[in-house]
Amino acid sequence: MSDVYIVYSRKDVRQAERLVNILSTRWEVWWDDKIVGDFSTVIEREIRKTKCIIPIWSPSAKASANVKDELRLAEQHSIPIVPAKIAPTNAPYGFGGYSAVDLLNWNGDAEHPGVQHLMRKISTIAPPREAPSRPPAIAAGKVPLPSLFLSVSSHETQLLPLEAVKALRVFGVPTILVSAYDLLPSRRPRGIQQELRRIRSQGGFVLVDSGNYEATRRGDDSWNPQNLDSALEGIPHDWAYCFDEMEPSRDKWRAVRQIIAAVERDKNFTKAPVLPIIHAPAVRSKGYDLTNLPYVVREVADQLQPPMIALAERELGRGLIERARTMRRIRSELDLLSFYQPVHLLGTGNPWSIAVLTAAGADSFDGLEWCRVAVDRQQHRLNHYQHFDFFAYQAQMAASPITVSALSDKDIDYAGKVAFHNLDYYREFTHDLQISASTNRLEAFAVGLLGQANSKQLRDQMPDLFK
Repeated sequence: MSDVYIVYSRKDVRQAERLVNILSTRWEVWWDDKIVGDFSTVIEREIRKTKCIIPIWSPSAKASANVKDELRLAEQHSIPIVPAKIAPTNAPYGFGGYSAVDLLNWNGDAEHPGVQHLMRKISTIAPPREAPSRPPAIAAGKVPLPSLFLSVSSHETQLLPLEAVKALRVFGVPTILVSAYDLLPSRRPRGIQQELRRIRSQGGFVLVDSGNYEATRRGDDSWNPQNLDSALEGIPHDWAYCFDEMEPSRDKWRAVRQIIAAVERDKNFTKAPVLPIIHAPAVRSKGYDLTNLPYVVREVADQLQPPMIALAERELGRGLIERARTMRRIRSELDLLSFYQPVHLLGTGNPWSIAVLTAAGADSFDGLEWCRVAVDRQQHRLNHYQHFDFFAYQAQMAASPITVSALSDKDIDYAGKVAFHNLDYYREFTHDLQISASTNRLEAFAVGLLGQANSKQLRDQMPDLFK
């Protein structure tokens, strides 16, 4: 039984073959190139068994008796018909009522908008047999996947925003996240624009967060979308998150509309891509209602096709395993799409969490741990910031000369020494994570972090995590 059956005129065989090659990466595709035996018998059998008919509209198809016969047969068996128009022409008589996908001027590119539209339509009829693969990088290669954005914030960190950005620039961090809350002109650190500009000139990628994290933690009810607009003005950045809908509706359709409306509104604030943030509805004393979250994420992705979608890790469940299960549910929904949708988890800087949630389907993370704690790089554990004294010997053996020299540099205070130690760890950690993901060795990577006992518990409770 095929998922997709291609109907075409012999004059369009080259375009038909291109389409077969693309769709075959996700579905079982049948076309008459596969015929063995009696033509009419095989055609009738295959049409009766398929889930979806894709006729290729062209002048030659319009004139083809065979094309019309196959379509009539499809209608007799109530098989959905999704035409693809490759040339300016009307549909064959009797079949003009079907909405056609526009493949005019298509040169065989799988990323053509019309092909992506066609794949989305097919997905609603026949779920893909193969999930789309995580790309090695996004943003024209500037953001490798999986990726870690080192965060900058004025809330409960050991470095002020300007100091943090300088440290990240000096260390050469490739991806950073800066809070819009700290970029409002009335409190914007003098010189931070120049530092962000220098980071980008060095090839770094700057993502601006909505500022709602800081506003919520500080109890600042005055923070609003207009503040985000003001904060973005004059700030060098590559992407920006929308001003999140913090209390989305529990009705999934209304929640989708709320999120899309927020993105459309905030597109007026910047020329850079604006990315959606999706929150789960809070339930008093019970955490969050996760029932519709996977569906809402998929629908927002399908309608906006953003470079990335953000979720708050803390809202995915009470424990790491529950959060991984939720992330797995979300990725399973996203796998129904015709394209790969990267997912960013806000507030995820713990190495254990990053490894497990990457295996569950997350692609990108951000965290303040690099300027909040002291990393024990041998145990991959996060310790109190003041405990760096016990791990300073690790910094002496760091790969980065910046980290090593910082230990004896009298101009760099204690917080700076800890930060450079952590940055060296996270650089190596991210590199190893990316290699493990690209070589399908995430399980071995996670075992190395969590240890055998913890990894066994993880496998016992989520046996499909590393499949």
